[in-house]
Amino acid sequence: MNKIILSSLLIFLVFATDRYTFMHPDDYGECTIGVFSGSATVDGRPVLWKNRDVTNDIQKFCYFEPRLPHAETTFYAYIGNVYSADTNGAYMGINEAGFAIINANCYNLNDSLGRGIDDGELMRMALERCRDIADFEQILEYTEIKGRKDCWNIGVIDAYGGAALYECSNYSYTKYDANNIEQSPDGIIIRTTFALSGGGNRPSMNRYKRAYKLAHERKNEGLLDVGYVLETMSRDLFNYMDDPYPLPYTRQQNGRPPGFIYSRDVTINRNKTRSVMVIRGVAPGENPRLSTSFCTIGPPVISVAYPLWVYSGAVPMQLNFGDEVPMFIKVLLHRAMLYPLWKEPLYLNSLYLKNYEGTGLYEYTLPLEAEALGMADSCVEAWASHMPTSAQMRLAQESIAGYIYTNYSQIPGSPTGLEQIPGFFTADVSCYPNPFNASTVIYLSGFDIGAELDVAIYDILGREVRSFGNVAGPENSVLWDGKDDYSNRLSSGMYFVRVETPEFAKTVKALLIK
Repeated sequence: MNKIILSSLLIFLVFATDRYTFMHPDDYGECTIGVFSGSATVDGRPVLWKNRDVTNDIQKFCYFEPRLPHAETTFYAYIGNVYSADTNGAYMGINEAGFAIINANCYNLNDSLGRGIDDGELMRMALERCRDIADFEQILEYTEIKGRKDCWNIGVIDAYGGAALYECSNYSYTKYDANNIEQSPDGIIIRTTFALSGGGNRPSMNRYKRAYKLAHERKNEGLLDVGYVLETMSRDLFNYMDDPYPLPYTRQQNGRPPGFIYSRDVTINRNKTRSVMVIRGVAPGENPRLSTSFCTIGPPVISVAYPLWVYSGAVPMQLNFGDEVPMFIKVLLHRAMLYPLWKEPLYLNSLYLKNYEGTGLYEYTLPLEAEALGMADSCVEAWASHMPTSAQMRLAQESIAGYIYTNYSQIPGSPTGLEQIPGFFTADVSCYPNPFNASTVIYLSGFDIGAELDVAIYDILGREVRSFGNVAGPENSVLWDGKDDYSNRLSSGMYFVRVETPEFAKTVKALLIK
């Protein structure tokens, strides 16, 4: 019996070792974050930045009222990034006192409880209760009693000029002060998924080095601000194989078509980047209510940041309505175009962003975001001399959000740049009628003669609900009766028709209305 137990234990250890040796950090989820003190930015205001990389697709931003006052504790209202279907934890955000927090997973502190306080709970607690960095350090000391479930790099800023990063293990932490010239000579701290205080294994070093280089170069020019962090750093596509800049990018990576970039763990804008938050605090002496968050739903390369203020008492419905979230629905179509190689989901088509003719999605999104940032800056400048009411601030916030959403919704969804890739063709997939009630016809054209087309329907969550199998090209049509594979009538909503061959794929929207 002892031999059997020993053999079983050895087998378990072999498989456990194999699992954790070859498990890529991408399978867990990871992020790129930055902490910038006021000494590093062009306007003297501290900034936090996080590209949130997770497997859960749909994110939202929510406003949370302060909890009922406690005799010994002050609770603050805050805006936080949460999962669409689970708003219990907060994964980055800012509160009404001007305290803001972000984090990234950390994999080289060799510390994991598998229980204890998780990051969503810890950051929600900090947003509810912290006025400054000193308060946050008390939170860290408090959570060490029970133990923190995993290891994280946590960045914070406050309304008093504080800016720091904490490399946190289960029962201890190491602090890096962005205002300490010995720890951070330039006032810039960057982290990905490792701790400088941890072991020699430092995953995601490529992203760390790239973000560090971009931030320091800009700071040395005296121009580091939220606009640069959003437009350049959060959207960066540099990897160890090639530098694609300036776009358009026409070279090849790993034998994929010209312009396609590998974007797993080697680019800042990754295939699993689901949301972005760039938080601009206030300089010492400024009203914390002027702290501004710039929030992006979906991969930043195909989305636009919305300015938000906690004092407005709300978040625009475009960023949080329902489980599907309106802005996510809009972004989803462009994501299908950005990753058109259905069987190569880690390679994005940079020519969709900017093609040979200098046009593409960036022609629309970057100017739109710059306008939104300009509107936000104008508001903050005006409010500095005359603080608005909460209702007035909310009206301004909703007006900017409506402007962004309306203009983003009008961006064409055609696969710009694909027709210029040698060896590729521009297939045409369309549905008529669309929107439809009882049925719609899926028209197929432009595919190679004799090509076998895999035609399938997906819901808004990316689940396949209907498959038509192989359909012969190049010209054909398929009748879809609005039912799933089990002949169940599907509910009203947006669906995605995916037509795929071994070489290419195309996705179009179909709106079912009962």
